[in-house]
Amino acid sequence: MKGTIAVGCGLVLLAGWQSSPAVAAETAVSGVDLAWTDTTHTKIRITWTETTPVANSLRLDPGDGSEPLPLGSVPASAPNELLVDTSHLGSTSSSAISKIVVTDPSGGEASSPGFDRFVPGVSDPELTVMADGRVRWSVPAATGQDTTPRDPLDLDEPARYTLTLRLNELPHTVMNCGEVTLPSTTEPTGIIANRNKPYDLFVDTANEWAPNGLHGGLGGYGHVSTTALTLSAPGSSAYGVPISLTGTLSGRYIYETGRPPACAETSSAIGSGELVTLQGRNSGTSPWYVIGSTHTVAGGKYTFTLPNPGARDYRTVVANQSGSATATYGSTSASKLVRATTRVMSAKFITPTITYGTRPQAYLWVNPAGTQRAALQFKTATGAWQGVAYKTLYAGKGLLQFPWNRRGTTQFRWYIPASTHNGLPVDPIYTGAFSLTVR
Repeated sequence: MKGTIAVGCGLVLLAGWQSSPAVAAETAVSGVDLAWTDTTHTKIRITWTETTPVANSLRLDPGDGSEPLPLGSVPASAPNELLVDTSHLGSTSSSAISKIVVTDPSGGEASSPGFDRFVPGVSDPELTVMADGRVRWSVPAATGQDTTPRDPLDLDEPARYTLTLRLNELPHTVMNCGEVTLPSTTEPTGIIANRNKPYDLFVDTANEWAPNGLHGGLGGYGHVSTTALTLSAPGSSAYGVPISLTGTLSGRYIYETGRPPACAETSSAIGSGELVTLQGRNSGTSPWYVIGSTHTVAGGKYTFTLPNPGARDYRTVVANQSGSATATYGSTSASKLVRATTRVMSAKFITPTITYGTRPQAYLWVNPAGTQRAALQFKTATGAWQGVAYKTLYAGKGLLQFPWNRRGTTQFRWYIPASTHNGLPVDPIYTGAFSLTVR
């Protein structure tokens, strides 16, 4: 109010003096509202009112202590409206409450209702290689609290899960690798077709604030690798003699490094302790069966040693492995046929030097110990082998006594025909030459 001072009986008016502060200017901007522009939920429309048209600036106050984010300005001549992409606003897994603030040139400002930019996190997936080669992935249902329920931008929709595979597949769009995005799902589990190659797996949650998920951010991460087995084996050996089957287990996986950016499908030997199973079959059409198992040693190497039981196909197998965030395809080596020949334990004359008129005794002992019908042969003066007589063995052994009236030294040998032992064939063989001298 205006002040007065008494002078005698009169009053003197003191113009311009006030006993209370001046009333502050009214804020020009108010009523900030937010709404989605359409059903794609990718843009937000920000509107506001003001007493007189002025230029306005807009910013995002994140509410988490980070710096405000400028969103743009609107001239006085334009409608009080601004469209903003959600990608520009970003997202968070925190409980921060964000606001849009509209300011005018005089410093007046108004804020929108609080809203969240919440995207639920997801843990690393459990991966399981299925019998048909597909991979099942599973994660716990997306969790996290929406701290501003029923804010103007809330959507009543379940969280979605997006899957991205990074693998050696054209086009090489990311770090020399290709990326394959699978259809999103609202189920926290699903199946990935067999890619027949290794890949890294990204599982992300997606909503209006992260339409494609938070790749490499809050998402889960898994690895799928493949294996390969080599197998070396002799082509043939004597029946019952120990044979060694050797090989190496290696793996292929996606290797990623950030400095410098690189992504490549890499192969390396798998270390010690991996279980390798040896299988066999009796013919090319018979079923495979398990013979035994062993574990790899340093460098992924493995060895099986066993007596040769007869001709048999061999192969080695590593089973599929599944676990938390990792899955490995098993593998089967190429098959190897190892033949068996009759093993000659002894081929000789009981008495290698005899007198004329004495009947010699030729002895034979072979393995497998069956009833083979062996043939005794001698070498003629022209170097040709000619038969003398047959002898049916008993338990792999036989003694043949026969007439022989040639003086001098003559070479002999046995021919042992093919046989079958426990269903496995054993190839025929000639023994080495052994001599008889008649005096």
